[in-house]
Amino acid sequence: MKKIAILTILTLLAFSLHAQRQPRLGSYNLYDRVKKVVSITTYFGANDMNYQESFVFDTAGNLKTYRRKGFANETVINYPTEVEHDTLVRTIFDKDNDIVEKRQYHPDGTLFHSTHYVYSAPHQLIMTIDYEYSEEGVIVVRTLTEYDKYRNVLSVRKYTPDEVQLLDETYTYDRYYNPIKKVQIFYDEVADTQTKIVEERKYKYDRYGNWYSQQYLLNGKKRYSIDRKVEYYSHNKR
Repeated sequence: MKKIAILTILTLLAFSLHAQRQPRLGSYNLYDRVKKVVSITTYFGANDMNYQESFVFDTAGNLKTYRRKGFANETVINYPTEVEHDTLVRTIFDKDNDIVEKRQYHPDGTLFHSTHYVYSAPHQLIMTIDYEYSEEGVIVVRTLTEYDKYRNVLSVRKYTPDEVQLLDETYTYDRYYNPIKKVQIFYDEVADTQTKIVEERKYKYDRYGNWYSQQYLLNGKKRYSIDRKVEYYSHNKR
């Protein structure tokens, strides 16, 4: 009886710690048996999914269906019958089947956004570089986003084409990989001013590493708190 109870607790502990190590911010990929990307899930904040993209390939490895699910909408594109080549979304993969570039187009074929992915090793994303384009196809904003080995966002920096910084954003995490601090500095070149916003989260954890209380502070002032109850179950033989 005691051995079973101890084994159950250890199993729960291992599962809990593993769950806490999952990425909380940024995006991460899911691969199939041949290491081809089949889905990308992007988180806007802690446990807050922004959108999810999925890819279906034919037997030759060509993209067959692209699906993007957002908050309240879903886009499904079947290639190549429904759209012409290079229209709406085009994704480029490297030899390890990691996404290295994604381009987004207006229905008229003009490019409005592109993302370039940088890896330190296969499947180990360390940076994305985003470009936003004007209607004339000129880059208007460049965004650099850095990630840690768990694909948590470490920093976000935005620049104009003249390398004038618009935003400097940094993130800090605790030992359970939950975000505890976010610092944003917005730069206004015209007014020559800076606006700093500091968001903090303070957690209380149980012995299994799951938080049961969270406080949210904005610029040092408490805004709200969240309490939750985490229950654990064990099945003992009688």
